[in-house]
Amino acid sequence: MKMKVFHADTMHDAIRAIKEELGPDAVILSTKRVRRGSLPFALFGRSLLEVTAATDSIAEQVVPHQQGAPQVTEDDALSVDSQREPSPVFQDTLSALLYSNNTAMYGGTNGQIPAPTTTSGPGLASQGRFRHLKNELLDLQQRLTSSLPDESQTAGSSFPAPLARACRLLVAQGFRPSTAESLCLGVRRRLSQEALQSDCAVQDALHRFCVEQIRVSGPLLDATNDYKVVMFVGPSGEGKTTTIVKLAAHYSLVENRSVALITLDTCRMAAVEHLRMYAHTLGVPLETAQTTADVLEGIRRHRKANLILIDTPGFGPHERARIMNLAGLKDSYGSVETHLVLSATTRMQDLRRTVARYDACAPSHLLFTKLDETEEYGNLFELAYQTTLPLSYWSNGQRVPEDLELAASTRLADLLLDRSSARFTPSGLSSSIGRDSVVSLGGTTPQLA
Repeated sequence: MKMKVFHADTMHDAIRAIKEELGPDAVILSTKRVRRGSLPFALFGRSLLEVTAATDSIAEQVVPHQQGAPQVTEDDALSVDSQREPSPVFQDTLSALLYSNNTAMYGGTNGQIPAPTTTSGPGLASQGRFRHLKNELLDLQQRLTSSLPDESQTAGSSFPAPLARACRLLVAQGFRPSTAESLCLGVRRRLSQEALQSDCAVQDALHRFCVEQIRVSGPLLDATNDYKVVMFVGPSGEGKTTTIVKLAAHYSLVENRSVALITLDTCRMAAVEHLRMYAHTLGVPLETAQTTADVLEGIRRHRKANLILIDTPGFGPHERARIMNLAGLKDSYGSVETHLVLSATTRMQDLRRTVARYDACAPSHLLFTKLDETEEYGNLFELAYQTTLPLSYWSNGQRVPEDLELAASTRLADLLLDRSSARFTPSGLSSSIGRDSVVSLGGTTPQLA
């Protein structure tokens, strides 16, 4: 046994000196605070930490240099391993001294370090050290992440300055940096080096490229299609009922088509009454249904109508079974066009979860509402781009039927590039729902599901 007393200013310095002189297997026996100097001048001396440590000298002698090392038998190796057991003890003592909040250790009293109990073997000590190392790594990761620049500031850094500015504009509109850079990369391939130095040329090229990437479906009814059954699905509060009222008003009053309404959302009486009020004002029939069979009966009853609009209740993340029942309607009546109604103010992560949740209904179109409540429209492009589903309509207010637009790729591209002419205004200008011949139904409608 080799024992030595060390003096240092801090415990870190003492541990470093112990490891350098006695090796990593040394065991700390006691610690205390002392004054440097001899009496009577010790009272004015500087306070030091006195640490007594020891190591087994046999363990050091058994590990010679690699050159010229004698042959060690298996029994000798087992003996050496048993003699080097203080290593985990030293590590446990080191951890306890470094991270303990016990101030008595530095208060001048001798503190004998207790030996580890038989229940805390090397396995438990290793787990403790692993957890501590993991926490340190997580803390380091958090510090590094917080020190990194914002993605919106670094997106497109490898592009020429005008194209990099356009890329950052797309990111500010809600695009993922990878999507924004992919669009700008396509623009860079199309433009010459001279054109890439012009903000105006880059903006125009990016506008054209976005228009090409945006898919739209067109109106529900046109000259070639005079009959359609359309179901609207989506979470609660996204504006399904309000959108149905706007479409019914447009096609019945402006285009003079026969329209019928069917609602499955009978659990909210207020929604049914509001829909009934608008149906009465428009002069269109309304059917209430409790089951899929009731919906099929309503479709057969109004098969002579040009357009049948089906309202559905909103389902939460844990109502998978009810969504499956709703999906059974398409299995029973195949020619049902399904529009997934979503809010433009919803986060992209939640939009993707909603699309996955309603995948059983096999939606064929995306319909966005509440465009007047946000100034970022990248979610519309991102979701349509990822799902390859076309955009049908979007709602930009509560007025019936004015605040509803037929989705147009040029209009969305204008919004994405923040062109002032494309912004939604309180006047509720609509590009395709009868702007010049709209019949108002009395201002705004209450927020419906």
